[in-house]
Amino acid sequence: MSYYEDGYSHGVNAGSWVIDGNTSAETAQAILRGIADGDPEVLEMQPSPLSGEWAGESIGELIDDYAELDDEAASEACDEYERGFSEGFWFEVERSAKAVA
Repeated sequence: MSYYEDGYSHGVNAGSWVIDGNTSAETAQAILRGIADGDPEVLEMQPSPLSGEWAGESIGELIDDYAELDDEAASEACDEYERGFSEGFWFEVERSAKAVA
């Protein structure tokens, strides 16, 4: 699996925590509007996959792979992982919000 695919998979998992059975249609619609409008308040709900609270869950299994990379390759791998995470996260948030709205 590639770094992008790993990130995407983890992003989908994290995105699945945003909308649940208790989320109202109004909240789901507000999230969809915020995504469409680029509302910073909505967009800031995405966790940072490589730092802070979520880092251990996001890259725990990738640490050995990163350790084998030189600095430039590791930076590129992290960029790919983060891009995948972001795309997976927003795909799942939007999919889930549409299902509720």
